[in-house]
Amino acid sequence: MARIVGISAGRDGKVTESLVKAILEGTGEECEFISLSGKLIRPCEACNGCAKDNRCVLEDDFQPVLDRCYGADAIVFGAPNYWDRMNAKGQAFWERACFSGRHNSVFPLEGKLGVIAAVAGTDYNEPVIRDLKTYFDDARMHLVGEIAIQGEYACFTCGYGNHCPVGGFVEMYPLGTPVRPQLLPSLTNQHPDKPDLPEAERNRSNEARELGKTLSKVLRIRKKKLENFAAAGVES
Repeated sequence: MARIVGISAGRDGKVTESLVKAILEGTGEECEFISLSGKLIRPCEACNGCAKDNRCVLEDDFQPVLDRCYGADAIVFGAPNYWDRMNAKGQAFWERACFSGRHNSVFPLEGKLGVIAAVAGTDYNEPVIRDLKTYFDDARMHLVGEIAIQGEYACFTCGYGNHCPVGGFVEMYPLGTPVRPQLLPSLTNQHPDKPDLPEAERNRSNEARELGKTLSKVLRIRKKKLENFAAAGVES
């Protein structure tokens, strides 16, 4: 089983996914990437079906993904900002992960390392970071770091965005501007509406990989400490 699991709660093949993958790439470790796009992740029903064995009883795609997290040492979770909070799919995943993972003082994710990858059409990524920190804290995980970048509004590719007066496209460009590939925000093309942006701020891929390196370093330090404890006959 992979030592690090990266999960994207964003759209398939879009910015959240590319950000999570860049972080994983930077670790140099054995990693597994999972996209929640297309998966059925129902919200928590608070049915208490998980109270006996800390496993969710709802039948969808959730538990197999969580099981991959249980088997990993670290989780990189990426999600976009929808209406000033983490998107519903990300919320649903963590509602169920935290509710099922706390009964009878059993915390299956306790001690695992976490990295937050937050994406927003603007620079307002704080809601995603806030929400994920809350869930990581509740699961008793340890936050290693976070990164926040600009994502792509769905308005860019809906077919009507450049003529819609209330969409995200018009927050960046005048109404009627033709949608060209170079105008789309991406991991390597941040804030394309700002032509004078320095390259280090334009392309955030190196920053994402550096965060991955940091995660790998923390994992190595932890492993060494555990080995030293074991050699000394001390329980961690």
